[in-house]
Amino acid sequence: MKTLILLILLAAFNVRAALPGDSVYQLDSRWQNSEGKALAIADLAGKKRLLAFIYSDCMTACPVIVSNLQAVQKTLSPAEQDALGFVLVSLTPGRDTPKVLRHFAGQRGLDQHWTLLSGSDDDVRTLAMALNIQYMGQANGEISHSNTVSVLDEQGRLMFQQSGLPDGPRGLADKLFVP
Repeated sequence: MKTLILLILLAAFNVRAALPGDSVYQLDSRWQNSEGKALAIADLAGKKRLLAFIYSDCMTACPVIVSNLQAVQKTLSPAEQDALGFVLVSLTPGRDTPKVLRHFAGQRGLDQHWTLLSGSDDDVRTLAMALNIQYMGQANGEISHSNTVSVLDEQGRLMFQQSGLPDGPRGLADKLFVP
C-alpha cells in the first residue's frame, strides 16, 4: 500500500514538474467538480480547454457565455469535441456547491465535455488573476465580471482570450484547431 501511495505521489509530482512555468496548472489549488470529486487544477492537463468564469444564478452575462460556448461545441466534430474540454469556474463558490452546479449543468444540457468547478474564494481569485479576469461582488449579490473566455493549450498555457463570438462559433472553433 505504501508503494502505491508513493507511486501516485511521484506521478503527480512528475506531471506538475513537466508543465511549463507559464502554465496555470502550476497553481497549487484544489477544486470540486459538479460531482463532488476533488481535483487539482493540474488535473485538467492533457487537452485544450475553453475556460470561463460564471455563477449559476446569474441572469445577465453568464447565460450568454454558456450559450456561446455551447454554440462553439455544436460546430465541432466528435473528434474535435474529444480533444477539447469546456470549463466553467464559479465566481460564487459559497453558493455554487457541487449539487447546485450539477443541477445547473442538467438545466443547460451540458454533457461529459464540460467540467464545472467550485473552489475556495482564494483559489478562484488566484486563477482569475493568473488569467487577468476581473470580478467584483456587488451589494445586491450580483457579480460584475469580465465576459472573457480563456483558451488554454494542453499544458495550461494561455493561447488567447476573447469576449463573445465576433467571428461566430465556427470562427472560434477554427482558431482552436489551426494546423
